[in-house]
Parts: sequence; C-alpha cells; structure tokens
Amino acid sequence: MREFVQMIAVASLGSSYKKKPSVRANVTFVVLIGALFFSVCTYGLAQESNIEIEEAVGSPQITGFRSAQFGMSESETLEAIRRDFQLQQSRIASQTNDEDRTSSLVATVDEIFAGSEPAQVAYIHGYKQNKLIQVNVVWGSPVTEEVDPQTLVTTTNVLRKYFVSLGFDPDSTVVNTRIDDRVFIVFRGVDEQGRMALLQLISNQVPAAEGEEGEESEPQFRIDSLLLSYIEDIKDPDIFRIEKGDF
Repeated sequence: MREFVQMIAVASLGSSYKKKPSVRANVTFVVLIGALFFSVCTYGLAQESNIEIEEAVGSPQITGFRSAQFGMSESETLEAIRRDFQLQQSRIASQTNDEDRTSSLVATVDEIFAGSEPAQVAYIHGYKQNKLIQVNVVWGSPVTEEVDPQTLVTTTNVLRKYFVSLGFDPDSTVVNTRIDDRVFIVFRGVDEQGRMALLQLISNQVPAAEGEEGEESEPQFRIDSLLLSYIEDIKDPDIFRIEKGDF
C-alpha cells in the first residue's frame, strides 16, 4: 500500500505531441493504485460538474467525478460512466483489490477533455457498503505505450491552475511538494466534509549513464504518469482492515 517525484523531464511548454500512442488496457495498475492514495493522503481531469462551488460561501465541494457521485452502487456508477463517456460495455472492465477487498469499474477513455491524451478512470467501491468511495484518473503509463513527459507536464500545469483557482482552504491545501524521487504532489485540497482532490506526478527510474572511468552517475528519474484522485473519506475509507485485538 505504500510507494512512490522529482521532475527530471522539464521541457518547453511550447513543444507539441506529434504521435498519438496506442492505448493499453492495463486496468490492474489503475485499480491497485487506490491503495497508494489512501496511504499518501494521511500525511486529484477536473470538471466543473464534479467540483461544485457553493454560491453562498464559495467553498469547493468534492462530490465524485462528473455524474458518478460518492455513495452510488456499482450499477448506478456503471450507468453514470455510460452517460458521461458513451462507452460500450467492452471498454468498461471489472476488477477487485484482494488486499483492500474493494471492487472497481475501469473505463478506458480516449479524451477526458478536448485535446487530452487517452486515460483510464477507475471507480472504486467500498468493502462493506459497496458504494462509490474513490475515483482515480491516470494519464501516461500504463495507458499509453510511448509516454511524452512534456505532454504530462502540460496537462499537469492546466489542472494545477484549475484546482488552485477553486479556493480551497489554504490550511488544507498542498501545492508542488515532493514526497520522494518518485512522487510529486502537484495539488492536494480538502473540502469542508473532509473529501480530497489529489493530483500527483509519478516518475520511474531510468538506467544511469556511465561517467568517467566507468563510474555510474546518480540515478535519474523520468516522469511516467499523471494521477488524479477524488477520495470521499481520507481518514476512515471503506476498505478491509484487521481490527485491533483480533490477533
């Protein structure tokens, strides 16, 4: 449940992505990454429909992702996915997480927003209630075979500006914070109900080049994935845990 940025691949924002990579249906990564988010949160494509601004106080409210709302059953979530993305059943997979004992519906989407790269969206349902508790969106690896770090950085910058503009409480907000060489929190915001939007860049280590006299240089990391998560309950998620005293 624990893993992972150092932004090594910093490229010009003016560069373009010329080749559209093929999409890989590797849903296991997206589902299992849910455990990572639960771990990191204890230390977030944004659409206006899934983060609502209350007119009275201007407070952002994280309710889910588009028409998929926290608390929905799997059948209700499935209908929301079909409604949002007009996907055939063959593009929506079912997965389970043996450790957390949660279940997920995973959709492969060509465009989350206009001009964006392919993404996978995992809708995670809890262990006891079997209700929607978390939504994860991933761009880059393992969705596309050839990851362009610059494309991920560009998408990251757009999303960070969006989240920052929503007006989350500064005391519950984290922006541009490195966790370690692999994980970089781009944005983390918590609403008044304790629900979280978490946006992270994930890097993977690349082979080190040999220096002078055969000495290896310091390990280098390359941006590999962009992960966005919406989480209903960061303190007490509906996942399987052995209670104190059971052993």
